[in-house]
Amino acid sequence: MATANKKSRASKQLARPLAHSNSPAVMEFLVFEDNSGSYHWTILAGDGATLGHSEDFASYDDAEQAARQIRDGAASARLEPRGNGTLDEGGSFTSEAVAQ
Repeated sequence: MATANKKSRASKQLARPLAHSNSPAVMEFLVFEDNSGSYHWTILAGDGATLGHSEDFASYDDAEQAARQIRDGAASARLEPRGNGTLDEGGSFTSEAVAQ
C-alpha cells in the first residue's frame, strides 16, 4: 500500500499575529442549563476562552434576559484605573466607594 507524500497547504501556512484594528473583539454570550437544572450565561471570546459567567437562574428566559442586560450595558461601562483610591490593597472596594 502506498501513502501520499504530498503535504497539505495548511501545514505550510504559519500563524501570524492579528493586526491591530479598530474593530471590536468578537465575543458571544452562551446561555445553558447545568446538570442541576439551573441556567447560566457565559461570555466567550472569539478563540473560545471564557471571559465571564453568571450565577444561576431559575429559567432560561431569566438567564437570557440578564445576559442581554449585561451585553447592552457593557458599551456604556466606564473603566476606572485602579489607582483612583476606590480599591483597597486586596483589590476590594473601599467602604467609601461602596457608599457612593
